[in-house]
Amino acid sequence: MKIRKLLRILHRDLGYFIVGMTVVYALSGIFLNHRHDFNPDYKIYFTEFQTDINSAENVDEQAVKKALTNQEMDVVYKKHYINNQGMIKVFIENGEAIINPETGKASMSYLQRRPIIFEMNKLHKASVGTLWKWVSDAMAVILLFVAVSGLFLLKGKRGLSRWGWWFTIAGVIVPLIFALLYI
Repeated sequence: MKIRKLLRILHRDLGYFIVGMTVVYALSGIFLNHRHDFNPDYKIYFTEFQTDINSAENVDEQAVKKALTNQEMDVVYKKHYINNQGMIKVFIENGEAIINPETGKASMSYLQRRPIIFEMNKLHKASVGTLWKWVSDAMAVILLFVAVSGLFLLKGKRGLSRWGWWFTIAGVIVPLIFALLYI
C-alpha cells in the first residue's frame, strides 16, 4: 500500500475519532480564554432577604441557621462571627451571608457550578485524574498526527510544496510573534 493512501485512511479515521473531543476542547478553550471577563466554572448569585434577627446579642448558631432556612437554595451553614462593624458574617458552603442585626436585613452571595461547562473545563485542564491525563495525551498525539499527515495528502498547486507551504509557515509565525511580543 502506498504511503499516501495509508496516510489518507489514518487521517480520515483518526479525524473522525477525535471530532467529539476536539469540539469539547475547542469550546472549553474559548471559555477559559475569557476567564478574565467572566468565571467560566461558576456563576455568582446575589440575593437579599429579611431575617427575624433583631440584635447582635444572643445570636447563636441556631438563630443564624433559622434565618437562612427560607432561602431558595439549600444553604449549608459552616460558622459565623460578628465583625468590627457589628454585622453578622455567616460562612456557608460556596458563599457567605451578611446580616445586619439592627434591621434584620441580609445579603447573600454564593457560587453555583455552571452545568456542562464546569465539567468540560475540568477535562480541558486534565484535572480529573491520571487516566484522563493519558487519554488527553493520546488525543494530543492523534491531533499532531492528523495535522502533520494532512500536510502530505494534497498534491499539486494546493499541496504542501506550493500553496500549503506558505500557510504552514504563517501558522508557525503568528504564535511566535505573539510569544515574542507578550511573553
